[in-house]
Amino acid sequence: MDNFLERHEAEHPFPEDVELIRDIDYMGDGMACHFMDIYRGKKHDKKHDKKLPIMFNLHGGGFLLGKKEESHLFCAEMSQKGFLVFSLEYPLAPESLFPQILRDLMKGIKNSRVYFQKYNGDEERIYLTGTSAGASLCVYLAAMMQSPELADVFGVVPADLGIRAMGLASGMYYTTKMDSIGIFLPSCIYGKGWKKSSFYPYINPENKAILEHLPPSFLITVYGDSLRNYSRQYARAIQKSGGICHLEDLGPHKKLPHAFSTALPEIPESQYVNEKMVKFLMSY
Repeated sequence: MDNFLERHEAEHPFPEDVELIRDIDYMGDGMACHFMDIYRGKKHDKKHDKKLPIMFNLHGGGFLLGKKEESHLFCAEMSQKGFLVFSLEYPLAPESLFPQILRDLMKGIKNSRVYFQKYNGDEERIYLTGTSAGASLCVYLAAMMQSPELADVFGVVPADLGIRAMGLASGMYYTTKMDSIGIFLPSCIYGKGWKKSSFYPYINPENKAILEHLPPSFLITVYGDSLRNYSRQYARAIQKSGGICHLEDLGPHKKLPHAFSTALPEIPESQYVNEKMVKFLMSY
């Protein structure tokens, strides 16, 4: 993956009109898994009166792998479109289990507040975006901010911030299906006794405490995405619950890889879906 990132950025250099503040320690413990990057378009500096909508972005990697740099160019593009983007690293399983990952990310979001004013961010317009496992984390974090029940069962103290909408790409929403993911992943990310845990009923993302507390959501997938059926099923579940959800499914006439819209933001298909996602987000 590192070689791919290096080759990709060599072919598509980081834009000169984007300011990047790297590796801010959002927990204050010096651990790389608690670093974040901030992206801001240089034309949107603090001399302008207009505040910038805030986007928190979470990378993918199946909870076991991945790093914030995987969405490097996607975050830069979102900042060019006028967002103040916070890209958060987070601890990975199995060293850190799912509840701890959520606790750390929620603290990171909460602690990021000190940078809103410094970089001209608008606290009234906050959005979440995430890819693969990052999309699943977005779902839980957003719901927890509105559901004390959900926050309590995972031991998370929710940030006092409202999420207006989410953009979720190739989400790994389901972790316990009888498929190649569900066979090995649950014990790695939830712990060996996961079926006896207090949060076991909430591992299902279709739990009422989650679905009924989601902000408007824009889901992206494509023919060729290894988790395409997850996005299609979860979009149906959100809509059935009465939630606002748009599914952008490029298929079967297009075949592109998992996480294409953030890993390859320069290709026409990504440009198309990401522009639609931005319009969706900004309508809330």
